[in-house]
Amino acid sequence: MGKPGGALRRTLVTGAVLLLVGLGVQVIPKLASPAHAGSITLCSGFSDCRSKGYSTGGYEKAWGNMYWRMYAGRNCTNYVAYKLIKTGLPNARPWSGEGNATNWGVALSRLTNRTPTVGSVAWWHSSHPSASRFGHVAIVERVGSDSITISESNYGSDLSWRRIGKGSVNYPTGFIHINDKGTPSSTKRLSVTKRPTVEGTAQVGKAVTVNTGSWSPNPNKIRYQWIVDKKPIPGATNKTFRIPGSLAGKQIAAVLTGTRDGYASAKTMSVIVPPIKQGTFKVLRQPTISGTQKVGSTVSVGGADYEPSAKIGEIRWYADKTLIARTKSRFLKVPASASGKRIGALVVGVQTGYKPKHSYAFATTLVGGGKAPQQPTEPTEPPSGTLAQTGAGFVKGGTRLGGLMQVDPGTFSEAVDISYQWTREGTPISGATTEKYRPTASDVGHRLSVTVVARSRSGETLSKTYGPSGRVRVKPRVNVVAADGSRQTKVDVRVTASGYTPTGSVTIVTNGDRKVTQALSGGSTSVTFVKLPPDEYVVKVYYRGDEVAYWASGGDWATVR
Repeated sequence: MGKPGGALRRTLVTGAVLLLVGLGVQVIPKLASPAHAGSITLCSGFSDCRSKGYSTGGYEKAWGNMYWRMYAGRNCTNYVAYKLIKTGLPNARPWSGEGNATNWGVALSRLTNRTPTVGSVAWWHSSHPSASRFGHVAIVERVGSDSITISESNYGSDLSWRRIGKGSVNYPTGFIHINDKGTPSSTKRLSVTKRPTVEGTAQVGKAVTVNTGSWSPNPNKIRYQWIVDKKPIPGATNKTFRIPGSLAGKQIAAVLTGTRDGYASAKTMSVIVPPIKQGTFKVLRQPTISGTQKVGSTVSVGGADYEPSAKIGEIRWYADKTLIARTKSRFLKVPASASGKRIGALVVGVQTGYKPKHSYAFATTLVGGGKAPQQPTEPTEPPSGTLAQTGAGFVKGGTRLGGLMQVDPGTFSEAVDISYQWTREGTPISGATTEKYRPTASDVGHRLSVTVVARSRSGETLSKTYGPSGRVRVKPRVNVVAADGSRQTKVDVRVTASGYTPTGSVTIVTNGDRKVTQALSGGSTSVTFVKLPPDEYVVKVYYRGDEVAYWASGGDWATVR
């Protein structure tokens, strides 16, 4: 049966190939004949290997499951991942990115050398003369003076054992030392099986503690470093961290570095703490008013004590319930309007990262003489003109097309009605008048802000604007058309995105050994691969992204005659 033609063929193959590559399956193994050039097959198939005394490792009952996110089934990557998990490693791929066999030694280059050891991974790069276009991996079972013995599972076959001579064309590209007993101490590495979490209240003045998570094997020592905005917090190197006021509204996490004798150190980051709330003061002692209570004299207020300590942010002076002055000065020259009234003062204690805290003082006599009525603990009626934000607001959520952004307006000194307006580069966005907003195609590449307006019952308003954000980003699509040809294939690439024309460059690869990087022009580019031997070629294209468009990839195949 010939291959499907036209757009249908490209759609089917592109989807299937990319799915298999992404999951790590070896699609079409092309290892040289087992009997060729010093490669001898010792057994082939589960039954044959068991009957000849070669272990199957229990894979005949396990191949239907996925290991390290490799494609389930009888194939090289899933088998090797299974065997390594059996040695005690977690079922979590120890690198990020492509799981295809040819990428193993690249992604784990720090663990790869030319020395075989029992339990190491034999690795063939796709450029190896005996490997498929997707590479190959196997487990080293024995190491002799002039040969190695491996167990492997090729795509569509059960299991086999082979002996490969060191001078053979089939000898591996290298050996990956992930968890083998012969691993040099400089290449053995700790792995994290459970991410650390943080306990405690995310509030200024409070302490949070990070647990160690789970490691394999357990480290002898763990070092701690708390970070904010991906940067270390100076001096924050203990398991427990007391949050200072400078971090109000920010998000922190802890980076843990584990060490163990004979192993390379490893790092992991804890879960990220929610935005830190402002701290709260406790008034230990109320202030007092001193000085002669008569018109024209100077009175003062002092003696307030807070925990933690605070400085004076503002003092509001009253004559009975009437506000007569707002100042940072502790002194007041008594005005004529205060005659016959009692002087009072509201002292606002402030500190970075803490909600302002009020304390109160009242004179014991009236201005001009006479004993004042029984002293209240605070004004009985909120003074006018004092609307303030007592807790910082913030915006959470990612700035990406279709993502959810949401603003927390913070808290205020009295009951308020709140309205919202989202803007794009300072221009109001029609209909975007709630606390939530999902960026549209019109926002892609632009910066967003949101203005929060609080209105008190007395009609006083307070406006806060949050932003601008980073540019709204978008996930692009990579469309690839590889044309059939004689000794060549022309590859046309177009990168598209909603509301944006991607810039930058793409890398075009065919069968792992022909590669070129091309700049995009208007989102498009093309390249022609020439002098190709007749074959079926898989073409993969990788777009690295720019400040607006994320990373993406695509592919096609072509027949070269």
